[in-house]
Amino acid sequence: MIGFLVTVGMFVVVLGGIVWLARRARAGKGGASILGPIQDMWDPTVYREQLRFEQQVQRRVEGEQPGEPPWWRGKRR
Repeated sequence: MIGFLVTVGMFVVVLGGIVWLARRARAGKGGASILGPIQDMWDPTVYREQLRFEQQVQRRVEGEQPGEPPWWRGKRR
C-alpha cells in the first residue's frame, strides 16, 4: 500500500511541476528552456515553426537594416 502511495505521489509531483513550469513560461517568467524538450515531444510541429521563425529573424538581422548609411553596411555593433 505504501509503495502505491509513493508511486502516485511521485506522479502527482512530476505533473504538478510540469504545470507550474508551463504557467511560468506562459507568463514570461522563465521556464521555457526547461519546457522545450517536453513541448518538442508533445507537439513537434511547434518546434519546426519555432526553428523557421528563428531562421527568419537571423536572416533579418544579418541583412541590411532600413535606414543604415552606406558606409555602415556590413558592420555590426
